[in-house]
Amino acid sequence: MAQDFDDDARPVAIAPPAWSETMAQAALEAGLAIEGDIPAAITRVAKRVGAWGEDETLAPAVRDLLLEGKIAFDAPLIRAALSAGAELAVSAALLKWPTDQRDELNAIARAQTLLAAGAKIGIVGTPSAAALDALDAAARLAAPGVNGAAILVRPEGEAANAIIADDGARLRASAALAAGARALDAALAELAIEAVRNGLNIENGGVRHKAAAARLAGAPDADIIAALAGAVARGAYSAALDAGADPSRRRLVIAAPEGSAHPLTAFGAGAIDPTGVASSADECSAIAASIASQLFWIDGAFDINAFEAAIRTLTRALDAAHGSHGASPRRPIVIRLEGLASLLMRAGLAYDSDEGRALATDVAALAHAVAISESAALGAATSAYPDWSRDKKAAEAAVKTARDAAAALTGPIAARAQATYRALPGAKNAGLRVSAAIAFANDDSAARALGVSASGLAPLAGVAAYGLRDDGGFGRVLTHDARLGLAALGYDDDAIAALTRHIEGHRTLRGAPGVNLDALAAKGLTEPALEAIEEAAIDAFNLRAAVHPLVIGAELCEDVLKLPPDVAAGKRGDLLMTLGFSEADIAAAEAFCMGAGDFADAPLDEAHTAVFAGERAIAPDARIAMAVAVAPFARTALEITLTQTDVQRRDALLASAQAAGVALIAIRVEAPPITLSLPALEEDIEEPRATPAAAAATLAPSQAQEAPARVERRRLPERRKGYIQKSTVGGHKVYLHTGEYDDGELGEIFIDLHKEGAAFRSLMNNFAISISIGLQYGVPLEEYCDAFLFTRFEPAGEVKGNETIRHATSILDYIFRELAVSYLGRADLAQMDPFDARGDGLSKRANDAESAARLISRGFARGASPDNLVMLRPRSVVENIRDRREPIAPSRPAATGYRNEPCDACGHFTVEQTGKCAACGATGEASGG
Repeated sequence: MAQDFDDDARPVAIAPPAWSETMAQAALEAGLAIEGDIPAAITRVAKRVGAWGEDETLAPAVRDLLLEGKIAFDAPLIRAALSAGAELAVSAALLKWPTDQRDELNAIARAQTLLAAGAKIGIVGTPSAAALDALDAAARLAAPGVNGAAILVRPEGEAANAIIADDGARLRASAALAAGARALDAALAELAIEAVRNGLNIENGGVRHKAAAARLAGAPDADIIAALAGAVARGAYSAALDAGADPSRRRLVIAAPEGSAHPLTAFGAGAIDPTGVASSADECSAIAASIASQLFWIDGAFDINAFEAAIRTLTRALDAAHGSHGASPRRPIVIRLEGLASLLMRAGLAYDSDEGRALATDVAALAHAVAISESAALGAATSAYPDWSRDKKAAEAAVKTARDAAAALTGPIAARAQATYRALPGAKNAGLRVSAAIAFANDDSAARALGVSASGLAPLAGVAAYGLRDDGGFGRVLTHDARLGLAALGYDDDAIAALTRHIEGHRTLRGAPGVNLDALAAKGLTEPALEAIEEAAIDAFNLRAAVHPLVIGAELCEDVLKLPPDVAAGKRGDLLMTLGFSEADIAAAEAFCMGAGDFADAPLDEAHTAVFAGERAIAPDARIAMAVAVAPFARTALEITLTQTDVQRRDALLASAQAAGVALIAIRVEAPPITLSLPALEEDIEEPRATPAAAAATLAPSQAQEAPARVERRRLPERRKGYIQKSTVGGHKVYLHTGEYDDGELGEIFIDLHKEGAAFRSLMNNFAISISIGLQYGVPLEEYCDAFLFTRFEPAGEVKGNETIRHATSILDYIFRELAVSYLGRADLAQMDPFDARGDGLSKRANDAESAARLISRGFARGASPDNLVMLRPRSVVENIRDRREPIAPSRPAATGYRNEPCDACGHFTVEQTGKCAACGATGEASGG
């Protein structure tokens, strides 16, 4: 691929032919490119790894595997191989935190070095509150656009409860930042005072009003109940605001103490520790890499020889990355097996089947046996790792467990694994060179680097994905795994083409059921309108986006179809429903035109339905069964993700897994947050007087909720202020228009895109309309920013044309980052000091009247303000907005540097102490001096 830096196109790196765009993007994020050339960087990395291992055969083997996309190194190893400085290739490290706080600075500095290299850190001990904040800040600075935890703190001993309680105090910061700490504290304090004044009687009208005001201020129900009982903590939210940042943006997680959770606790909300270092007794550093198991399924069979050679090469490469002495006495390495779900689909096997579990177990057994075999061979050629004498019994016991489990397997892959285990040296061997572990980690970055859609043991999301189709359009496509799976099951080219059309759609309404071109023409749509609909349907995600007033034109809707003006403008209503089409008609036409998400109602053999089942159709028992099958060959934690409907079964599922012999298993449940709710507080309800205890019981969560009061829409003025910001996000031009109320509060936004398809433009336009309506009904801008910041989809990347924002993970991330900086003062979301690039002419870079006049709309002011604008220079330049918060004594006015008399020449109160008017320049008697 050629590199292109055109203004309206995204820069594309030169990538190997076998790589997908996702893999190339992941490589660029990891730093695997030399001036946009990924193959050149791969060659340099391979040479450096070969030099580390002093092995001439290692470099070409590593290079070939990387170019083919069969293996991927972690970002720290890549950076170490490409840099000329220190060789820090650690993927994850465990640190023992010092008990003396005077030594914390050295520990923080070491953690910062590891984070800057891209490593994840496990900490055993009790860092102070200041150290936790410093570590969190260091993690966010190391990867500013990344979500999820980078540091796992596991407290020890009695200090565990203290640090967990301190972390609980930090969790209050999210509510404090969202609703305003002082407003919450004031509302709760007033409620507590009113409750005590009325004998803790919640039926009192004043108490009920204060409780309603506290709820509207954003106070949680638990704190309202505490305030009604007279037990509110004064200033709790102000203290929480000072304690830490919004936990949704934190990169540091406090683990539960041992005994109350699984020993290998969650490494953040998204993944558990894939290296096992968090369960280690001593400090250690692990180096990790990944292998794509699905790429070794070739011509209907698993390539055993190629897979074994790849595992041996990867083991030698990770050993070489440790160096001659190693970063840890155990020299731990981690090989992640990725793409198991893809491998099963390509083989035509169902995830929830004995055959599927057998194939996954065979591959895991072979990977473990070969890694241990290569480690033993390296140990015989050089020496065992320093802690081998202490680790020998545990390591040999783990190998025996895996060897016994492999003995029960059948098939050619299992036979090779059994032979490899039998060939291992006996009890008097020289020892292992590295402590090798096979992992099935839920690591999205590792999966993206190999182009895998499902990481670890997770099933595939389905057979449909969004991407570029063969016709050049963008939309739903049949995945490559599904195509190979259909071929493995015996479907011919014609049958696969028919199933492909079922998933991808015909991308035309000609001949569609329900809603088609003939039916639309009968409703009165003209030929140009039908052509516009056909053009929009090529890239549309749903039928309503293609048949929309913005596509066919408001004039046609109003003049020909006789629709109301607001419906014709696309601001209200559903055009298809207005034209008389039913939901069944719309759904049938949408499936015909835009495709389906699965093989339901497709010409697929019913016996093959389970092979192409998506993750939502895979039962949690099947996931646990898969974990049970591969557990003997994994020395790190296994993670299983359950859906919301499985929450009630969590304990039973965990018990069944443990009963099956899986000791290293952690279950992460995707469930909505549980929130308490108060019954509606109405003044006219007469109930008996309640005691404080009864009050708390009455205010418990209730199933019966009354409808909230209707909120009136706040209309914008007919002539309104705002600004237009033109920027380029990842090579795509974006125009952001804002509309403001008279008080400067944001009331509406418009989003215009430069060269996008009609469907995407329509979606963004309607998205902007929905945001504007929400703002006018009182939804805080902060809520929208919290919801859409850091969303990740294309286009994304470098931002040009904006003075404060340099990079965005998506168009929505850019838009709400810009709005947060401009309207909420969120300087933490900018990539440069926003007070260095303010847009009011009053910044350090612009102190003259011309600069201020440039930012005032001459049209909005009808040409008046710029002509009459006067810029008064302050006596001292304000370098920071915080400097303006100095209190002013109420006893006398603050000194301004000007006299109290007006200028006789111009009438302004701008006469300096020297007698010169700062506005008109008059001096002497004319100025009253």
